[in-house]
Amino acid sequence: MSKWTMNVALALLFGVGLAHEPAAQSGSKPSTPVKRVDRFTRPSGLRVKLPANASGTVPRQACPTTSESCQKFWALAGHFLANNTIPARDRELLVLRTAYLSRVDYEWAHHHDSYSTKAGLTVQDVSRVTQGPDASGWAEFDRALLRAADELHANRFISDSTWKTLASRYDDHQLVEVVLTVGNYTMLGMYFNSLGVPIEAGLTGVPD
Repeated sequence: MSKWTMNVALALLFGVGLAHEPAAQSGSKPSTPVKRVDRFTRPSGLRVKLPANASGTVPRQACPTTSESCQKFWALAGHFLANNTIPARDRELLVLRTAYLSRVDYEWAHHHDSYSTKAGLTVQDVSRVTQGPDASGWAEFDRALLRAADELHANRFISDSTWKTLASRYDDHQLVEVVLTVGNYTMLGMYFNSLGVPIEAGLTGVPD
């Protein structure tokens, strides 16, 4: 990640898991259930007018790169999909859990139906994401990733025990990347939800 990208990520944030393993046997204490964002009435359509002759997907048309702020917004958002140093499967666990907790239809639809499968998550994995880190069947490191997403959602802080588990496999840069990834997809969730970005026909929204 470039210095500029890191600085932008930190400014945005402060302004506002590997191959399958056997189920954990460490006896870690169950975490306190995390409350999802309150239910809200989704807009019936896109809340902003798309510029004439705009190209690309609806989200990008709604925030076109002709605007400098939108250029930087999409550069930051895209970085976390294309340039992560943590494994893609681990990233997708963080993204899906964040989308579920924030009730983000667009985010869930695209990662549930495309990126997660390519990254190696099974249908059972994706379904179990909605149950959280204490669901049976997770490897201990998977639990830590989901717990990190939960803790950042609820407290804006990763506990020492979760941090230490992640640090058993990740270097310092990757630990920072966990925080920035969850923060990035939380920010994108605010964007998708508030603008009323629709999901395409045939895709599945976040479970209620």
